[in-house]
Amino acid sequence: MPRYQVDSELVLSTTTTARATLGRIQAEVAALLGQLTGLEGSWTGQAAAAFQAAVTDWRATQHQVAQSAESLGQALNQAGQQYAEIEQANARLFAREWRAPDAKTGRLPEETPCWR
Repeated sequence: MPRYQVDSELVLSTTTTARATLGRIQAEVAALLGQLTGLEGSWTGQAAAAFQAAVTDWRATQHQVAQSAESLGQALNQAGQQYAEIEQANARLFAREWRAPDAKTGRLPEETPCWR
């Protein structure tokens, strides 16, 4: 039987941190793309055409990386939520319902504690 230990709060907080990091990376990529496309009108010839092709290839690769990072973030978030929900559900399985003592005698009912 497999054994595992998970800190669901850490998984969820890492998801938030990873999304923030991805947002910063995307902003930097957009800035870089702006710089690269700014060169397009500044020169012509074979080198310029090769450069534009390289930028196009880079954009395609960067798009795949961004999609992969987004998928990873979504999976990480879903895993964190599921682990947290499962832990809460398992805790409820073992929760005890305690009954108050009798007001007159101060004694607990014989059934206490009872499992839900």
